[in-house]
Amino acid sequence: MAPDPSRQSSRGKGRLALSQLKLLWMGLLSLLGGCALGPHMLPVDQQKTIDRTITEYPAGFVLQPYVVNLDAPSAICWDDQGNLIIAESGTDNADPHIFGIRPDGKKFNIYPLHSRLPVISPGYHLYGPIGGMVFNHANGKIYVSHRDKHGLGAITALGYDGSHTTIVGDLPTQGDYSVTDLTIYQDEIYFGLGSATNSGVVGMDNYEEGWVRDYPNFCDLPYKPLKLLGYRFQTPNPQASIFSPDTTDTVPFEPLGISDVTHIDAAPLGRATGAIYTVSTEGGDCRVVGWGVRNPAGLIVDEFGRVYFTDQGMEERGTRPIHDDPDVLFHLVSGEWYGFPDFSRTLDPVSDSQYQPPQWMVLPTKYPDVGFVVDHKASDLHDPDPRWVQAAFKPLSGASKMDFVPQVGPFQKYFGKMVVALWGDRAPFATSNQPLKSPPPGYKVVLVDKDVGDVSDFVFNTEGGPASQLVDGGSQALERPVDVKFSPYDHYLYIVDFGRIRMKNGEEKVADGTGKILRLLPPPPPTTRSSTQSSTAPTTIMNP
Repeated sequence: MAPDPSRQSSRGKGRLALSQLKLLWMGLLSLLGGCALGPHMLPVDQQKTIDRTITEYPAGFVLQPYVVNLDAPSAICWDDQGNLIIAESGTDNADPHIFGIRPDGKKFNIYPLHSRLPVISPGYHLYGPIGGMVFNHANGKIYVSHRDKHGLGAITALGYDGSHTTIVGDLPTQGDYSVTDLTIYQDEIYFGLGSATNSGVVGMDNYEEGWVRDYPNFCDLPYKPLKLLGYRFQTPNPQASIFSPDTTDTVPFEPLGISDVTHIDAAPLGRATGAIYTVSTEGGDCRVVGWGVRNPAGLIVDEFGRVYFTDQGMEERGTRPIHDDPDVLFHLVSGEWYGFPDFSRTLDPVSDSQYQPPQWMVLPTKYPDVGFVVDHKASDLHDPDPRWVQAAFKPLSGASKMDFVPQVGPFQKYFGKMVVALWGDRAPFATSNQPLKSPPPGYKVVLVDKDVGDVSDFVFNTEGGPASQLVDGGSQALERPVDVKFSPYDHYLYIVDFGRIRMKNGEEKVADGTGKILRLLPPPPPTTRSSTQSSTAPTTIMNP
């Protein structure tokens, strides 16, 4: 997500109201001259270097907080005026918020345009989560991916004047995952769409998350027709009563309780779950360019038009739990099936021994082992090619957004490599309440050499794990890195930290104001008696 998406429903209205009241109070304080609340750029003298005993980072650089007091930020970009654009995602049924910070630290709203009085709702409403955001230099618009009030996915182009244009809508995102990241190449938007379920079968984990109750007819939708192998997975019946049985059977790619199907039709209009799409920046028909992915949380394209995306592995939960499925970095091969849900994200068969969960997890389903659910030959599917994997990360790392190291600037010695944000795990939900080994996976930024598949730690907490679990320095350390971007203006590395969450009933509960943006940059020049101004000058770079 990346963070797992929240959804707007009647269950979230209480927090939505509290969020609006909080924003109204902040707006009133701002009108009265009290500007301490709300997200803001730190004054230069408060951008203190984080000690390496807390968080480690490459030699020759300093790591400093830059923007603080954010609510679940999920994406950043820069416009053509050098302004930093920030998206607060709207996770946990809060209102999304998109705003800019000028190089001098002054803020301006983009969505909603007039958020000083947030109880007065704008005419157009975005629903979280915001999965990705990019600035289109061709038309000066900001493109964001999000949900609508019906839980369906959309991409919208936002203008600075409050205007909005729907680029694509009605995407099938009423399940576990939503529209994820997006990028632009030659007037085409590439974007990701997550799967509906953990591993192809609707189960009690999805009921716990809430979307089975809100959208009982939703399930995974394949890009091509499928022939199933006939497995009928038994699961507790959430509607059990004296008139209904205690259990129900469900087949893959069908809603909960549907078990008399062996042939699965292709997704209506070709709009599959678990896929990579492309659409014109002006809108129109969108098309699938890769499918059989799970949760493509990060997506990027290089100068030659080659597309890369992160994909998060299946988890050990639900009706078809998968053990230790790694997260990966893929490159896109147009038109190919990437194996979900029968292959791990490293493209091994899930029937292999290393992916088998404890038998107590699967015996209630009537099947003692996890295996294929799709008849590949009858479905005209060939095995995915492991050479598509550019790098692998530990299971449950939460591989999210990424960026290429630029050829110019202070990081040029790393040119040719990528930085990837690892958001971390969603235990205990993602592990069926089983404890993780310490330190948990993720919660760091890694450096990836995609040509050889090498992954090395780049920015990470010395004790491992998230800041909220550290004894010392917790307020300064990384919590959940979700986006990493090199600024096209100063070429520093900006790290978007989502902030603290806790998992409750399959949903992410956000700790407001714990998100932040950090910068990795060269150290300031030493202070001398003849030149004290250099040590106090702003470290931001004005518009070129």
